[in-house]
Amino acid sequence: MLEKQHHPVAFDITQRVKVHDKQILYVCNSDKEAQFLKNELLLFFETDEIGYYSDREILPYDRFSTTESIIQNRIQLLNSDKNSFKVVVTSCINLFERLPSKSFFQSRKKYIIGDLLSIKDLVLALEELNYQRVDKVESINQFTVRGGVVDFYSGFISKPVRIEFFDNEIDEIREFDPGTQHMVGKLNEFQLFTGSELSLDETSISDFKSLWRDFFPTHDERHCEIFKALANGKIIEGYEIYSPIIHRNHSNILEHFDGFDLITSEDINNTLSEYYLFVKERYEEESIDLSRPILKPKDYIFEINDIKNYLDSFDKVDFFKSDFKNHTPFKQLDFFIENQLSGDINTLLISSSEQTKLDEINKKYKIKSTSLPFKVISGIFNCRHLPTRSFIHDESKFVHINIDTYATLEKIETKASSPIQESLYENFNNPFNDEELVIHIDYGIGIYKGLEVLKTNTSEEEYIQIEYLDKEKLYVPIRQAYLVSKFQVTQSQGNKLDSLSSTKWKTKKEKAKLKALDHAAELLDIESRRSIASSHQLTCDEKTYNEFDADFPYVLTLDQANCIKDVLKDISLIKPMNRVICGDVGFGKTEIAMRGAFVSVYSKKQVMLLAPSTVLAKQHLESFTKRFAKFPVKIALLTRHSSLKQKTKIYSDFKNHKIDILIGTHSLLNNEIPLDNLGFLIIDEEHRFGTKQKEIIKSRQSTTHILYMSATPIPRTLNLVYSGLKDFSYLYTPPLERLSVKTFLHSQNQQIIKNAIDREMSRGGQVFLVQNDISKMQGLKNQIINLVPNANIEIAHGRLSKREITKTMSGFNNNTIDVLICTTIVEMGLDIPNANTMIVIDAHNFGLSQLHQLRGRVGRSLRQAYCYLIIPTLDIKKGPKAKLESLVRHSDLGSGYFIAQEDLEIRGAGDFLGINQSGHVEAIGLSMYLSMLKTAVNDLKGNTPEAIVDTEINFNDRALITESYLPVANERLKFYRSLNDAQSNTLIDEILENLKDRCGKANEELLNLISNSKIRILASKVGVKKIYSNDRNAILTFSNDLNDSTYKKLIGLIQEGSAKIKLNKENKITLDVSDAENKRFAVKDLLEKLI
Repeated sequence: MLEKQHHPVAFDITQRVKVHDKQILYVCNSDKEAQFLKNELLLFFETDEIGYYSDREILPYDRFSTTESIIQNRIQLLNSDKNSFKVVVTSCINLFERLPSKSFFQSRKKYIIGDLLSIKDLVLALEELNYQRVDKVESINQFTVRGGVVDFYSGFISKPVRIEFFDNEIDEIREFDPGTQHMVGKLNEFQLFTGSELSLDETSISDFKSLWRDFFPTHDERHCEIFKALANGKIIEGYEIYSPIIHRNHSNILEHFDGFDLITSEDINNTLSEYYLFVKERYEEESIDLSRPILKPKDYIFEINDIKNYLDSFDKVDFFKSDFKNHTPFKQLDFFIENQLSGDINTLLISSSEQTKLDEINKKYKIKSTSLPFKVISGIFNCRHLPTRSFIHDESKFVHINIDTYATLEKIETKASSPIQESLYENFNNPFNDEELVIHIDYGIGIYKGLEVLKTNTSEEEYIQIEYLDKEKLYVPIRQAYLVSKFQVTQSQGNKLDSLSSTKWKTKKEKAKLKALDHAAELLDIESRRSIASSHQLTCDEKTYNEFDADFPYVLTLDQANCIKDVLKDISLIKPMNRVICGDVGFGKTEIAMRGAFVSVYSKKQVMLLAPSTVLAKQHLESFTKRFAKFPVKIALLTRHSSLKQKTKIYSDFKNHKIDILIGTHSLLNNEIPLDNLGFLIIDEEHRFGTKQKEIIKSRQSTTHILYMSATPIPRTLNLVYSGLKDFSYLYTPPLERLSVKTFLHSQNQQIIKNAIDREMSRGGQVFLVQNDISKMQGLKNQIINLVPNANIEIAHGRLSKREITKTMSGFNNNTIDVLICTTIVEMGLDIPNANTMIVIDAHNFGLSQLHQLRGRVGRSLRQAYCYLIIPTLDIKKGPKAKLESLVRHSDLGSGYFIAQEDLEIRGAGDFLGINQSGHVEAIGLSMYLSMLKTAVNDLKGNTPEAIVDTEINFNDRALITESYLPVANERLKFYRSLNDAQSNTLIDEILENLKDRCGKANEELLNLISNSKIRILASKVGVKKIYSNDRNAILTFSNDLNDSTYKKLIGLIQEGSAKIKLNKENKITLDVSDAENKRFAVKDLLEKLI
């Protein structure tokens, strides 16, 4: 059954625009209706011809603020050239909002390349417009200065702007990605707007303080956090409650669309009245907090009479003259096709957001595909489009059918360039924070005290400063930063600092080294059988694989593409693959598994996918079936619900190779299923399976390629990954335009729960309410009914019958249920893009990784999602509270791996490595123990890596990233470590270009550092451990194990006499550089001759 059709508003609007050539402002009853109408209008108009002004997606008097993306879109629409729009749609709720005056949204000034403007003047202008100076621009209303570059981010523009200066002239203007800080494009001009939708200049702040005191004379401003922040020029969460008194002059959204014809939904008056009552209700609920006084509704929003006056100032249009009939729901596509062929319907347009559905229809009915915008002509057509509603226009005999059974308001991602992935090095090895415990491989545990420039007679270099016991100081040269790492054991007062004057650290390290050797032997024994096994090499010809690749309708992220490359390479080898993919829910792990499965099937080898629940297994069946729809692949499902007859047939078909991909739950762990032709095993949500369960298949078929997938790998898996016995891929980059889930920790409070549900329902969304105690569910449902009487609430848990669960889940999936009270059954792969609020009751009883998995069930669309962790009281035990605070802290997209790491720290190392190793890890830190463990594993395997030659380079000048060029110490440390890790000139040049992009033209000190980095690579290859040079001579000191080839080349150069080299004692040579134009070039030239 297809969705019930709606009034053909979009078609009527289209006809009116074309006939009368007038711009239209359409005011809907709700934001959800506005979004649907926008999508429907895009069937007939170009994208830039339709404007959409969204709701704020917060409640009246809310303690949250609107997300930046919504603010940007709203401001950009108000600031845009309105003449380009044919139609603008919005919700009538927006008519209540008191916006700043129209003049507020106008550009202050435009600048182009070549204009005279000093950095000082630009900074003053940004400060006057209330931009906040920060170390790194990541959000709107921020700016920063580095060297000859200024970055700023206005809510009026889609991307932040980077201006590079040459003296007092604008030299270059660029856009950049706030996540990666990398340039994404060049511009010829930029405009200065206010930083956000608030102007907190001196006048505005003075007016605000005066008005606040007038409105709230009996309240103490010292106790109001929002007042104090705004009075100091800072914008904080929940500032919207005082927006009306920050701007003295107000405007209504309608004022911004002068000259447009106005059309409103038929029931708009009722909606306006209901919303005004809702605002008054919210005022009564929120006005009890004396530390947060709020404006009365008449001062907070426009009253209904004001809105009616604004509406009356427009020429209203009522053009629905077609005899609209509320037809019965569409049942058969055949019916409409027959009616079109017989002439009863002139045009039939079929749309879907899923190409596979359209392909099926095209195959069955031979229907033409059409491009958008659609030109209305006679015939039957189909198109891929955003989710819409179905409608019939009787007068024009036009029928539009949307065949999606469930319509979300997500955008379809198109094949566009993927954002550049931020270096994984930066994410896995975050620079140290001040006062954080760090560990030096030779000196032990100390406190990181930042970077410090130390001067010698003629040179300067930055050092890492570490403080040890009794205030002893250690200065580590930047080139030896690899010797310092975070002390990854729970950092508390119980951690003792080491002493530089004691040998205790050396003793602790030696004991841990011996234990690491024993531990490595145990791990190698576990994986030894698989490591010597030979597997079938799975390959696919390029043409066939490209067809499968081209059928993927979304954009691969960079790390997704890299991961696919790794998997395909692994399964093409004779050694069995043993790879872990870590990535948050919705980051594309399944697509990677599908690529491997496709290659396996093409290689005549079968595939099994093991999922932890029937719900998730069925979801995989649906996903795989859609993805492989165009390819001759047989897919089957085996679960505990499969009948005996079905199981017997599946066993037989799998044995006879009639099934290519078998998806199932624990039922796959059955000796009756033959595995002799199994080439590829996928274990999804691997953290949900015990060790014995995973070993069953591995023990029966040790030659199978295995892919593990999880957002939060279990400790044992991390153990094998860190020791190098399992390969590891990390999906860090989120899908385009996804937002991180805002996460909050609260004590039990019915008002918070009510607000959360109201907020989600007001934007047409749905709510997960997780309660793992089944006995408390009915009582919780009764509470919610009292709090939100208009909500449709249902319960789902594992003790219900299959029929009851299916009915409830189907209702939630089809958007007929507003609140689903459920157990952790929701964790098992439910994918509901319209559900973007989750409330977890008694969150302290859940595991950290489990909570992260639960949170991953919301935020799967392009809307801001919320997760509320509710506990009885904030005064709970330290361990559970640390766990919950960790989840709040790690709320960014892609944080699953870091949560797994922190989970290890909170639980303690014993849970990770076992009791025998835990004491040694506590003593030397997790990172160092893992380094020792990996070294021990390689030693036992006979894989001894080449010794690192740590080359000390001193040309008696300044070679560093100066503080004036890049002011933030941690950012400098990132670049230093990147340069130290770079093993090619190409990588070093990329780092230099990144620095120049962010900070402007390279100064002499940076160019010296870059040259030193390139020389370091050559010196390491040759075996030079020290280079010292003055204006006359450069002295090169070689390591003791100088190889014969280098020695012969060196003697040859000395004998030729052309290189001005003199051989000294103690492995040293002297190079005469007195006549060299550049002493670094002279040393570099010599090193290149020795390679």
